[in-house]
Amino acid sequence: MRQQRRQWAAELRAEHRTWVQVAGAFAERYGVNLRVAFRMAHDWSQREAADHWNERWPAVPKTFKNFSYWEQWPSASGYEPSLEVLARLAELYECSIADLVADCADFRSTDPNHRVTSRVADLSAGLAVPADEDAARRVADEVENTSPEVLARTVAAWLGTVDPRLGRRRLLTKLSAALALAAATPATAVAAVDEPVRGPAGEHDLGGIWHSRYFYRSSGRAGQLSCEHYIVLRHTGDRIVGENVPARNDSHVRLELALRGTVATGTWSERTSTDGHYHGREYHGAIQLVVDPMGKSMTGRWIGVDRQFNINTDVWELNWINTATPTTQRDYRNLV
Repeated sequence: MRQQRRQWAAELRAEHRTWVQVAGAFAERYGVNLRVAFRMAHDWSQREAADHWNERWPAVPKTFKNFSYWEQWPSASGYEPSLEVLARLAELYECSIADLVADCADFRSTDPNHRVTSRVADLSAGLAVPADEDAARRVADEVENTSPEVLARTVAAWLGTVDPRLGRRRLLTKLSAALALAAATPATAVAAVDEPVRGPAGEHDLGGIWHSRYFYRSSGRAGQLSCEHYIVLRHTGDRIVGENVPARNDSHVRLELALRGTVATGTWSERTSTDGHYHGREYHGAIQLVVDPMGKSMTGRWIGVDRQFNINTDVWELNWINTATPTTQRDYRNLV
């Protein structure tokens, strides 16, 4: 049976199916939930999945029992995976958090405003964003062949149908920020060219422990402030993913970057310290960094949206410190 699953997964991947599509096919054929389906699609047993987890995050080891509990949820015999666990499972299986719980309960249809907000990308009369690839391509072609002026009038007309109590200008500002972030995601950055451009940075393995510092201005405090972390970067091909080692103030930072030549472009997210000025709030945005020729430092700028949906930007810099091993990671725990 496992050999058959392995062969089927290989055939689907050879057809350029994503892991999400492969897992969906497995879930339908074998009658399992998506967390099980993603693991099966990768041809891993629960023990093998735990081994892959421990290889990536030795500071927070898991066993096959942990995977068993997460996969049995939401039944009474399972344990609900935390958001942090789901984020790491998503990285492990190369999908999104939403993909792992897409088969759970969905009550959006009971919200009378859901039909309106789900049609944000409606670009012509009666045309909703479709799920199948052919129809999605037609929407993309229509956008490609429509002038910005016509698109602006279409969006303005759509805004006219939205309940004013939702805050039309605020909604449009939020959509603009979301589109900017989507344009900066690693998948978009890599898909923008036929082949990645190689350069000096591409010759180096940028994996390791990096000292991270970014600058920002606070509306509630005067002057320019900064925040520091020690971040473990993992570099695979043209993709770089980073998370900070546990910090003393319990804040958490994550980077997802696509590397082209000496430029790394992607997204950032941060859950701030629960005891700090921002009381555990979560922020996210886009980032672009230039890697120095030796591969030992990166400097660039971040952009993000604050609670009032204002667009902010400032400097972000990283400097290589050490290789990333279980021992060295423990050395940098709780230093900031």
